[in-house]
Amino acid sequence: MTILQKLFLGLQPLVTTRQVLPTTRLPAAIESLSILLVSDLHVGGRPHRSLAALDELAGRETDLLIAAGDLVENERFISDVGERLARINARLGAFAVWGNHDAFGKPQGRAPSWLRDETRSLPHMEAALAAHGIQTLTNRSVRLTVDGAPLQIVGTGDTHLGLCDLDAAFQDVDSTVVTILAAHNPDTAFQLAERRVDLTLSGHTHGGQVALPFVGPLTLRTRHHLPQPSGLMYVQGRPLVVSAGVGTVGVPLRFNAPGDVVDLRLVRIDAD
Repeated sequence: MTILQKLFLGLQPLVTTRQVLPTTRLPAAIESLSILLVSDLHVGGRPHRSLAALDELAGRETDLLIAAGDLVENERFISDVGERLARINARLGAFAVWGNHDAFGKPQGRAPSWLRDETRSLPHMEAALAAHGIQTLTNRSVRLTVDGAPLQIVGTGDTHLGLCDLDAAFQDVDSTVVTILAAHNPDTAFQLAERRVDLTLSGHTHGGQVALPFVGPLTLRTRHHLPQPSGLMYVQGRPLVVSAGVGTVGVPLRFNAPGDVVDLRLVRIDAD
C-alpha cells in the first residue's frame, strides 16, 4: 500500500501530540501533572485500526488517563477498548465519558428494517469498563488526592444528545479545589458560566477529519466556533485541550487532519 493510500485511509502510525501547559492553578504540593487524552476510537469491528493504535500505548505511563468519548460504534467492543486502556499505567486512575456515537447510532446486528437508529445500553458499557478499572464519569465528579493535595475530575457526556447535565456534574464540586473537566464535545466549554474549571479535555472534532488546502476543515461538528480544530486553545479565559481522536466516522478517511492522542503535562509556576 502506498503512502498516499495510507494517508487517505487514515492508516498512518499513531501520533502523540505533546503539550506543556504552564499554570498557576496547581497547588504548591503538585509540581506537575501528566494526562494522557484518548478520544474518538469509533471501534465497530475486530480487528480495528483504533484497537491496534491502543496496543501501541500499552505500558505508557501517565498520572491520569482520560478517554473522552466516542469509543465504540458497537457496544460489543467496549470490553476490547477497556482491556487495552487498562494496559496504560495511569498512576492516579483512568476515567471515561460518553460521546454521541457511544449512546446513539446505526443499528448493529439484527434489527427491524424500519429502525434507522438505536440507543445503546450505557450502564452495560459502564460496567464493562469498570471490569477493567476504568471509571465512567457521567455527570458526576470524583475527588483525588495528589501528593497530599486535592484534585477534582468532573465528567459529562455529549452535550447535543442530552448527556450533559452541568448542575448534576458539579453538585459535589468544591470551588476552592483545582478542577479538570472531561467533556466529549468542546461546546461544553462555552456553557460553564461561573463554574470553576481549570482545564477542559475534549475530543469530537476529529481535527476536521478532512481539511482542504486553503479551505480548512469541512466540519468540526460543533455549534460554537473553536479557535482551531484541535490542540490547546482558550475559551472564555480557560484552557481547553481537544484531541483530534484516533478513528474516523462516516468514511474511513483522514486528509490533512491526522489523528492523535494527547500527552499533556501541567507544570506549576508561581503567580508572580
